[in-house]
Amino acid sequence: MRSTVFYGITSEFWQIACKVTEKMYDTGERMLFLCDNDDSVSFCSSKLWTFSKLAFIPSGSKRTVLTDDAKFCNVWVSTRVEFCNAPTCLLHNGLGVSRLADIDKFDKVIDIFDIELIEAAKVRASFYSAASFENSKIWLQEGGSWKPGSLS
Repeated sequence: MRSTVFYGITSEFWQIACKVTEKMYDTGERMLFLCDNDDSVSFCSSKLWTFSKLAFIPSGSKRTVLTDDAKFCNVWVSTRVEFCNAPTCLLHNGLGVSRLADIDKFDKVIDIFDIELIEAAKVRASFYSAASFENSKIWLQEGGSWKPGSLS
């Protein structure tokens, strides 16, 4: 079953993205970590390597790994939707639906967005639903805790 998970955040994107990526890696998920621009790719890629002393997440980008070796990376960080590491999961920071032309090739989408941009997340939730993502969960950050939410 194809699914989406939304995280409406009030903290920094990279912190939540790294925690989610670690959990997905622990389950064996291969992920495309989609960023807005090359600077974000470099920043997020460096954070994946250093955010936890206990975690090691094999990740790479076109700047750090030859495309032929991307298959060894559980996480590929890029500005484009590409399938160098055969990902089944897409993680992004609330990018516009127009950037997600190949959404049908993923089994899971993790959409992390600034909680103040919830209206745009609602539009993406409708898009995912129309693209046959049947199972959707929404978590909203409130202070230091999380609560289930709704995008309807």
